[in-house]
Amino acid sequence: MASDTQRVTSATWWVCGLLLGATVLSYLNRQVLSLTADRVIAEFHLDHAGYGRILAAFRYSYALFQIGGGWLVDAFGPRLIYPVALGLWSFAGMLTALTSSLGMLSASRFLLGAGEAFNWPCALKVTERLLPPQDRPLANGIFNSGTAIGAILAPAIVTVLTIRFGWRAAFLAVGGLGVLWIAAWLLYPATRQASLRGEPLPMARLLGVLGDILRKRSFWMLAAAAVIVNSVSYFLADWIPLYLKSERGFSFARGNALSILVYAGLDAGNLAAGFYVRQMVRRGMSLVSARNSALLASCVLMSMAMPAGVTPLPYLALACVTLTAVGVAGFLVIYLTLVQDVDPAHVGTTAGLLGGLGNLAYGLVSPQIGRLSDLHRTTLTFTLIGVLPWLAYASVVLGTRRQTSKPYALSS
Repeated sequence: MASDTQRVTSATWWVCGLLLGATVLSYLNRQVLSLTADRVIAEFHLDHAGYGRILAAFRYSYALFQIGGGWLVDAFGPRLIYPVALGLWSFAGMLTALTSSLGMLSASRFLLGAGEAFNWPCALKVTERLLPPQDRPLANGIFNSGTAIGAILAPAIVTVLTIRFGWRAAFLAVGGLGVLWIAAWLLYPATRQASLRGEPLPMARLLGVLGDILRKRSFWMLAAAAVIVNSVSYFLADWIPLYLKSERGFSFARGNALSILVYAGLDAGNLAAGFYVRQMVRRGMSLVSARNSALLASCVLMSMAMPAGVTPLPYLALACVTLTAVGVAGFLVIYLTLVQDVDPAHVGTTAGLLGGLGNLAYGLVSPQIGRLSDLHRTTLTFTLIGVLPWLAYASVVLGTRRQTSKPYALSS
């Protein structure tokens, strides 16, 4: 684990760049479906509720493997687990191009979730091992901005490939990019490999570790954020391109292009929150106060989802959703940093448990989101997006009210 006074080398920030690359690839692979949803829906004769069930297959798998896989990251280390997981999700993305039935489509999304479930536990383990606490929000913001960068790149790549070669070609091309990342990861300097190795955790001890984490107040304090704010993030990734086309009347190419603005908002929120906390701490604000003020601003921005649901003006709705995205990303940067503080010795396990809760909850509601879309009642969806994050904010702030500005303010 990195100490407060550790000097962060250029090699360490290079590794953070690799974490960014992995997250970009993760979102590129999952965004192919959301960007081609109208074509897939037409070919497989789905309604939006059926599309939601396809999304749920990915989320259930993601939840299962996050919950069970976090301890694998702690036990075997991200040095080994990361390239294996990325290879799995890249293969699953390419496999989608060969689907000929709804069962095969669901199975490929399930396999994609199994691989991608390891991205955040691995990335958080890396930044926890290599960086001191004051630099982790920025590092987490850098790699988490890959969600936005991947989503920004995806419309250009996927739209061109789909128009010229069909939607299956997009899955095949994007999935194949994973080979490049695996090669780069294996070139990581051998002198730093030891810090990314795991610490064997016998199965006999696993239940004890899980029990210790579940007994921590800080874990349950973050559970609301894991469920609510992560679900909002997943909604933006899965539904916005289809929403812009089916409910706001934009064409296939224009709807995909305009979704870039929303995902650019995610990128801005990721970096802004990390820089803000770093600067405020340098100016003398406590770490807890800096984090909480960043969360407050994020929730204000997420409240812009409510006017997005009621305005008849398509471009105003787009602007409001973009501001919502800025808030979502800012909140999640702080959330990810707090996850690292729950149990520094078992970051992967903690991240897996919380991420699993969020994905399970979203998997359950995905078909209902589609059903509301079929009924033309998305106003309710956007209202909930604007209101529910305040519950997550209250949970975090109440949990930190009595904490000091110690480096691990949330540790029990």
